[in-house]
Amino acid sequence: MSVQQAADELANVSLINIGLLRCSPIQPKIAVSLQCLELYHQIHRHKPSFSVQAMVKVLCALHNCSYFQALRDQFAITFDVYLDILWCVQELANTALKCDTPHWRMLHLCPACNHKQENEPTLIPARMDSMDGNSSLKWVDSSGHADERIFKTSYLILPDEVDIFKDDVNTSGGASPADISETACTDNWKTANTISDNTVKVFEQTGIFISACRHSMVQTLVEIAKYALATTNKVLDVYGSNGVTGYDIGCSYQKTIDASSISVKAHSNHHRFIINSFHGHAHNCHCQLWFHPLYQHGLGLEDLEMCERVFSASNAVAPVIHHASYFHWLQFIDL
Repeated sequence: MSVQQAADELANVSLINIGLLRCSPIQPKIAVSLQCLELYHQIHRHKPSFSVQAMVKVLCALHNCSYFQALRDQFAITFDVYLDILWCVQELANTALKCDTPHWRMLHLCPACNHKQENEPTLIPARMDSMDGNSSLKWVDSSGHADERIFKTSYLILPDEVDIFKDDVNTSGGASPADISETACTDNWKTANTISDNTVKVFEQTGIFISACRHSMVQTLVEIAKYALATTNKVLDVYGSNGVTGYDIGCSYQKTIDASSISVKAHSNHHRFIINSFHGHAHNCHCQLWFHPLYQHGLGLEDLEMCERVFSASNAVAPVIHHASYFHWLQFIDL
């Protein structure tokens, strides 16, 4: 294939003008069409377990050539460049449309939850959220440390906002309304227990912790090692008062909030923490009477199990990212 190139024009500019993207910045020898890259982009969004290697093997079969590792590496580099171009274009569009204000995505993510009508009556609760952790999306320690790039995503809570809670003490303070024995409920859930030392030694990241609105739209994402308090703090800052959050261990987490540095903020915003409907059956009767959605005013038929629905889809990407670099681990989760 011949490519026309002006005297003072870079090779990559000539290629992009005809819809091709290179994998080398100076002297490209291999290029991939933008249509092919967008095809893989959409395939991966709808089938997260479909890896770069699988895509390259399909292309090799179509072109009747042998697969080898270098082709996979070249396609992966080109795909990273393609996603970076899309991100830069989206940033420019967001700036032009005034969609770059703080928390813009969270405030406009779900129209049903966030867009209030004029003279709309006050609802109690004002909004419903759910938060939960998922240990399936682990990242193996020492994987891809040569890749020092930082992936930018609006879902991830910034480390500075997370680290302020690293010294919060959650073993003292407020008793729950029902004076419930914490062990009776939380022993049934891995979320409530400390991650084992062996797990920490093997995995650099032991999973993710998310929050989602009642329509299963993901609001925030944080590394599971530091998770819940940072997520709650972000939800309170962005969405304000009279909210309710469903959590597997909402009963014991209320005590954690009472003993944390955001206790005053949570109580002044009248934010409630309850348990999810289907998880609630593992809690004792006294706990359910206080924290189960069935007995909460204003929740109707909501089960607050939105995170489980999100995880049923996101778990498909797990086999692809366990041994990826941190950059690609976060990139594939974001996709």
